[in-house]
Amino acid sequence: MEECRCGRVDIDSTGAIVVADLLSVDGHRRGVIARATTHIHQDHIRGLKRSIREAAMHIASPLTHDLLSAYGHHIPYYRRVDVSYGTKISIEDLYVKLLPANHVPGAAEVYVETSNGATILYTGDFKLPGTEIVEGVDVLVMDATYGMPEWRRPWQQEMEYILPDLVDDSLSKGPVHIYAYNGKIEEVVLLLRRMNVVTPIIVDGKRFRGLKTLERHGYKIGEVLYSGSQEALEVKRDGWYIEFHGFYEWRRRRSTVNGSKAVHMLLTGWEFRAPYNWLTSREVVVSFSDHADFTQLVDYVLQTKPRLVIVDASRGGTAARVFSEYLKQRYGIRAYAYP
Repeated sequence: MEECRCGRVDIDSTGAIVVADLLSVDGHRRGVIARATTHIHQDHIRGLKRSIREAAMHIASPLTHDLLSAYGHHIPYYRRVDVSYGTKISIEDLYVKLLPANHVPGAAEVYVETSNGATILYTGDFKLPGTEIVEGVDVLVMDATYGMPEWRRPWQQEMEYILPDLVDDSLSKGPVHIYAYNGKIEEVVLLLRRMNVVTPIIVDGKRFRGLKTLERHGYKIGEVLYSGSQEALEVKRDGWYIEFHGFYEWRRRRSTVNGSKAVHMLLTGWEFRAPYNWLTSREVVVSFSDHADFTQLVDYVLQTKPRLVIVDASRGGTAARVFSEYLKQRYGIRAYAYP
């Protein structure tokens, strides 16, 4: 636990980032007034049910709140506090803002000011560009999932062009099945539509609700079909479609789907050799991540110029500790990994 002129900043073993015993972020802490959630990924909604019961308010972007609801996490209206990017709210003597983070739709950083002028910024998960930079914060609490120096993806920013082209080319071979985590699926659907890939998309019930939530928020999702619908069955018979599956369903992939030779794509941030790697002529691992790689993590810290860096080791583990040591040794930045 780090003492600063803002009071105590702590990361506990459950992943809760706690400020001055008043606000917990991305984890539950008993006795706080408010819980904030940066985005919908499972490791950032730990203890959400307890927080909903015990904390007076739950803070998130309007889209994150609606996506949580679409995925079955109901937050009562009397605890739900929608905070648009840049809007400041008060929690006793703390002032809290959400800032845009480039990660999954609705994701946010959490910026906190105290009554004596101290500032704390928690990144949540993020990548560059597109995540807001705040220079000169007193305390930067950050994700470092890819905090090892060898975990670099030099092509990361080019993937928004490489992935749609790869999908488009693969559709000439047959239907394309894409395997990814929730949040990343929504991100990729939006990317494909933005890059004019108009092929019908098929998803299961929860993901269908999530994509329809994005549509209500003004995003263009094109033709998206629920996997159990008659329309989806007809599209599958035609053999020209993209179907999304959960990451772990990759293990159950089949070479032939409804009589068509399918192409299977696994999206992962742990591919560092090349933008994509064909395992067979119809199975490919794609280096697509919604997290900053090592280079971007360093760039973010150098642009932010914080007085103190606390690296989230509850999620980053050994990589978080290596990254904090790198900041100290290479740049002389005061940095620690917690817990």
